[in-house]
Amino acid sequence: MQMRYAYVRNLSNGFRSMSTNKRGTLKPQSSSSSPSTSSILSELHENFTLSSLKLKPPSESGDSSKEVFKQISSIFHAGKSVKRPDFKEFDGAKEFERMPNLSWLPSISQSNISLQRKELSRKKKQKCRFDFTQENCFQKLIKVCAKTLGTEATLELFGKVGREPGVEGYNALVEMCIDKARGTNDEDIAIEELGKIFNLFKSMREQGLELQEKTYRPLLLYIIDMCMVEEFQFFCVVIKDENPSSVTRLGYYEMLLWLRVNNEEKIQGICNYIAENNGQDMSGIRESYLLALCESDRTEEILKMLEIIDIKNLSSAESVAKIFQALGRLLLEPVVEKFLLDFKTS
Repeated sequence: MQMRYAYVRNLSNGFRSMSTNKRGTLKPQSSSSSPSTSSILSELHENFTLSSLKLKPPSESGDSSKEVFKQISSIFHAGKSVKRPDFKEFDGAKEFERMPNLSWLPSISQSNISLQRKELSRKKKQKCRFDFTQENCFQKLIKVCAKTLGTEATLELFGKVGREPGVEGYNALVEMCIDKARGTNDEDIAIEELGKIFNLFKSMREQGLELQEKTYRPLLLYIIDMCMVEEFQFFCVVIKDENPSSVTRLGYYEMLLWLRVNNEEKIQGICNYIAENNGQDMSGIRESYLLALCESDRTEEILKMLEIIDIKNLSSAESVAKIFQALGRLLLEPVVEKFLLDFKTS
C-alpha cells in the first residue's frame, strides 16, 4: 500500500510542477501589472535574491525596448526575494482512496490481486493447522479418557456430549486395546480386550463408519503374532460383513497366519488354488498371497507364484518394490535380471 501512495504522490507532484510551469509562462505585457510580475518571478529559483543581478540595456533597441528594460530593472533593484507560491497540502493517501477507477494502473491492480491471493492462502493454512491441532487434541482426549474410564465408558461419555470419536478416534481406541493385550500375560485379560475391539467395530457400524484396513490391521497382526487361529477366523468373518471389499486384503493376513503357525497344508493348498484359478478376477487375491510370501524365506513358493503372476500388472509400484526386495534378500539375482529385462522391453 505504501508503494501505491508513493507512486500516486509522485504523479501528483509532477502534475503540480506542470501547473506551476504553466502559470509561470511569460506573456508580453505593456505595463508592470501583478500578473506580469508573478509570471517573471515564477521562472526563478525559490528564495533567490535578484537585487544582485546587474542588467544592461541592449545598445540597439527601440523606445519600447528601453521602456520594458527600465520596468524590469526597477523590479530587480527593488531587493525583493522570489517566493514559491503557497499550495494546499496534498494528501496522496486520501486522493488515492477517492479514485474510483484504477484501470490506468494495471501494475497496482495485479499487485492487489497477488496480495489478496496470498492472504487467502495464509488464512487457509491457518485453518488447516487449527483443524489439525484440534483433531490431535481430540485424539489425546480420547486416549486419556480411555485410560481413565475404559473404552466402553469413553464411548458412552462422548455419546452423551454429542461428539462421536470418528474413524481416527476408533483407531486410537483399538490400538489402546491391542497395547493392553500385548502388555499382559493373562489370557483372560487379552480375550477381554479383543471383546472390547469387537464392540468398537459394532459401534462403528452403528455410526455409519466404514471398517478400513487402518482400523483392523493392528488387531489381525496381534492375533497372528499370538497364533490365535480361531480368533483370526472369527474376526475375518466380522470384517467381511462390515466391509465386503476387504476380502482381497484379508488374503494377505491369512497367508501370514499360516506362515506364522507353519501350517504347510494350508500354504500349499493356497498355492495350488492360485495355480488352478488364473482368472482375471483373482488378480487381487493372488497379489495379496504373493506379498505375504515375500515376507518369508519360502523361495520355492515365491518362484512358483511368480511363474503365474505378471508383476508388470501389479496394483502399485510399492508391491513391485517389495517383490524385488524379497528377491534380493533371497539372492535370486538371475530372476531379478529377468524381470528387469521384461520391464525394459515392455
